[in-house]
Amino acid sequence: MAKNSLESSLPGFILTILGTSLEPKYLCRECCRILRKPVQAQCGHRFCWFCYNNITSSGPQRCTACQQEGIFEEPASILDTNSAFPDNAARREIENLPAVCNNEVCSWKGSIKEYETSHEGKCERSLVQCQACQEMIQLSEKEQHSERECPERNLNCRYCKLSFSFKHIKAHDEICQKFPLQCEGCGKKKILREKFADHARSCSKYKSPCRFSAVGCNVIVENEKMLHHEQGSMAEHLRMLLAAVQSLREREGQPRSLQAPHSKAQELGSSIRELEQRLGSLGLYCSAEEEEEEEGGAAATLLSLADRQLNGYSGKAQALPKLCEALARKLSTFENIVCVLNREVEKSSLTLEAYSQQHRLDQQSMDSLTHKVRQMERSLAMKDLAIAELEQKFKEQEFSTYDGIFIWKIGDFTRKRQDAREGRTPAMFSPGFYTSKYGYKMCMRLYLNGDGTGRGTHLSLFFVVMKGNSDALLKWPFNQKVTLMLLDQNNREHIIDAFRPDVTSSSFQRPISEMNIASGCPLFCPLAKLEGKSSYLRDDTIFIKAIVDLTGL
Repeated sequence: MAKNSLESSLPGFILTILGTSLEPKYLCRECCRILRKPVQAQCGHRFCWFCYNNITSSGPQRCTACQQEGIFEEPASILDTNSAFPDNAARREIENLPAVCNNEVCSWKGSIKEYETSHEGKCERSLVQCQACQEMIQLSEKEQHSERECPERNLNCRYCKLSFSFKHIKAHDEICQKFPLQCEGCGKKKILREKFADHARSCSKYKSPCRFSAVGCNVIVENEKMLHHEQGSMAEHLRMLLAAVQSLREREGQPRSLQAPHSKAQELGSSIRELEQRLGSLGLYCSAEEEEEEEGGAAATLLSLADRQLNGYSGKAQALPKLCEALARKLSTFENIVCVLNREVEKSSLTLEAYSQQHRLDQQSMDSLTHKVRQMERSLAMKDLAIAELEQKFKEQEFSTYDGIFIWKIGDFTRKRQDAREGRTPAMFSPGFYTSKYGYKMCMRLYLNGDGTGRGTHLSLFFVVMKGNSDALLKWPFNQKVTLMLLDQNNREHIIDAFRPDVTSSSFQRPISEMNIASGCPLFCPLAKLEGKSSYLRDDTIFIKAIVDLTGL
């Protein structure tokens, strides 16, 4: 058999496609389905090409059907890759059986051959799985589903031309840099998102938050009125800045607030009054003028201290705008950095989405290519099967004779006998030959290491009646005299055995399977005669001749 064709074949047809009652002879003995490309083993049981290859892929196996039926017989019941042949008669019978589609909603009817070639896997009513969304849909609706209904179908953005899944269309519109926006201030339309930030900065009617929003100003104003707002709210903005600076200083461990100058003056005044009370208790009094002079000096001292305090606080207050300006610059820098980072994040997100989409497209392309490869493998399997059948027919035509006489040349005798001794190939079959163009079909079966009583000591040679195309026109049982000969290549002493068939034996009845049970001579020739310089074995080759008496035909 052609091994590569087996590997690419399929198991049997499911039973539900048969439009009539099923005969057991049409069932594969392995998968229990309707035979697909049937082959027949030596034992007569039929299998699908695919199933037979699976059975024999790990080496010769015992036929389980023979074991179940209690007819197991070695070596006929041993399944081997080289011992089965295409059962063309069964194939033609099966191909002509009526068939229906196994989909309940499909009304297709025809033959099994028509089902295999034109309907299997192509039924418009069959359910298939969408590769994108995994939903089960009818084959006839697949194209419409893929183009209009599938939530996972691919679309191209009409603005940026990026490809993405339909379910992501809203999310894509939110980040598409080519998406058109409308300015709420001036009413201008079709402003690309990537240019909208520039428009917002230049549009006089666009409303923006106040620059002091970071310190608490919640006003949103048009760009053309922003300067007027900042000028009119300067005091409020400074108050907010002061509060922000104080909050910063508190976190840094600095004084919580700036003390007012008059509070310091009050503290100094209370200190002076306390000193006066102490002097009075000591009886040290001055005149009224002196007292006035002393009071004036104390006041001057107090004012001088207050001025110094005020100057110190004034210097600190003057430094506040510079500090606020520096903080504003830092804040602006950070805002710019954050803006740039946001743009980079958006770009990265778009790039990632593009890569994901491309990956999905690549995966779909791979799935499509895989499907095409499988179709090509199936087509190749069909061609291999056809080639194997042609080779089988050609081989039969090449070696067949039609006069009841056949000479079988067996070369490479030493190796083949060793294979037989070790059990790898215990038996060999000759090509078929005929009594006439439309006569009986026959072959010979040879055991190079003997069979039964001749095992290990003799060549065992048997005659086999095979199933032919003209059996219905012939007389049964087969009753022609058969002569089997091992030819002496010196043309002196041929080893001859002749017999007339036992018409009661099943070996000579009309064949039901591809070949009947062999009948012949288990002790045909001692192996010792083939050793040394034997005239029967020359150039590692022997010749066996079969002669069928044609009298009465």
